[in-house]
Amino acid sequence: MGSMTIIIAVTAVFIILLFIGMPIAFTLGITSTLWLILTGQNLMMIGAKMYSGLDSFVFMAIPLFVLAGEIMNKTSITDSLVKFINVLIGGFRGALAQANVYTSLLFAGLTGAAISDVSAIGSIYIPAMSKQGYKPAFAAAITATSSIVGPIIPPSIIMVMYGGITGVSIGALFAGAIIPGIMIGIGQSIYLFAVAKKKNFPRSKIKVTPKEFMISFRNAIVAIVMPFIILGGLIFGIFTPTEAAAVAVAYAMVVGFIIFRTLKVSDLYGLLSKTVRISGMLFFIIATANILGWVISRVNLPERLTTSLMSVSGQNASIALFIIVIFLLFIGTWMECGAATVVIAPIIAPIAVKLGLHPVHFGITMCVALNIGLVTPPLGVCLFAAAGISGCSFEEIVKEAWPIIILMIVSLFLIAFVPELTLLIPRKLGLIM
Repeated sequence: MGSMTIIIAVTAVFIILLFIGMPIAFTLGITSTLWLILTGQNLMMIGAKMYSGLDSFVFMAIPLFVLAGEIMNKTSITDSLVKFINVLIGGFRGALAQANVYTSLLFAGLTGAAISDVSAIGSIYIPAMSKQGYKPAFAAAITATSSIVGPIIPPSIIMVMYGGITGVSIGALFAGAIIPGIMIGIGQSIYLFAVAKKKNFPRSKIKVTPKEFMISFRNAIVAIVMPFIILGGLIFGIFTPTEAAAVAVAYAMVVGFIIFRTLKVSDLYGLLSKTVRISGMLFFIIATANILGWVISRVNLPERLTTSLMSVSGQNASIALFIIVIFLLFIGTWMECGAATVVIAPIIAPIAVKLGLHPVHFGITMCVALNIGLVTPPLGVCLFAAAGISGCSFEEIVKEAWPIIILMIVSLFLIAFVPELTLLIPRKLGLIM
């Protein structure tokens, strides 16, 4: 069997396994093993490659960031953020919808995961917005679409994975993601402001005294300061990404046990169990993806794709980048973004560098593109989560979410074609040249 025939056969098996619902870790492992068998390679290397794929100190940050997010979810930190944003925004038309978006922006600095945002914030805002007169499907759509800033604004679990796989500075990725994350959130806010009168958004009747403002700010500042501690420590070289994650856990425990006193020792077993399940799943994916990465390097796939891409684009780097972004959006619609990162990054990142893109710029572009898939059918896990909370159908939420999804795609292309949006802060901080 020729090498090209083997590549086509293995690719076909990979696609079939994905579409029949095989877990991505098993899909990666099975297809990689199939290539090894068909090419007569030593199967003993499977265990070695799985081990080497995880043999990176930076990956220890993943379970620690997951645990920090779970602890923060368990405390009353979400209620504090909601109260502060409601007080801050005031009583204009559509204020509660705006508060949903800005709460997501602040909450993003705590968990690094979109699904946590939907679960924590959605359980508060979706009923509140429905009670105030918003369509339940619209409230669910706003909650789901605003949640994607969670994996973009630091700390971000996806960016830790990307940095660990590609060797790109995680501190630079975190710093470079600040403007894109805020830009997406503000874009949604502008959209809500523009359609508030047309959709007849209800007016909030909140009257705030200076005393109430100071109380809400005092409670919320505990949450707001956490991402600054993490990012500041990384930027100034006080600690590594893994140490930053450990600091996040320690800070979350101080908040839960001492400041808010809503966390109990008995809660830790459940939080640790959930952390182990989530981290184990991610680590299994990374381990099996490393086998596939070795296979990809053996068949020179990045070089072949670069040649094909430049041929199709007529040697135009901008057209090639446009094609890559469309491809990433497509991948994000049917593959979970964490799995897509570990599968696609080793293939696409070298191509982007050959096109002249800065590794940090492309890394953030890729992460944003894949995260948009969290709210894009047919997968759209955040849409499904919002549907479960709101009681609305998936289709009803998608109908309300489409204008915002299109707006996010426009933001993505701005991020892709205006590199300074991602490189300005890392350069000012001296993290990159």
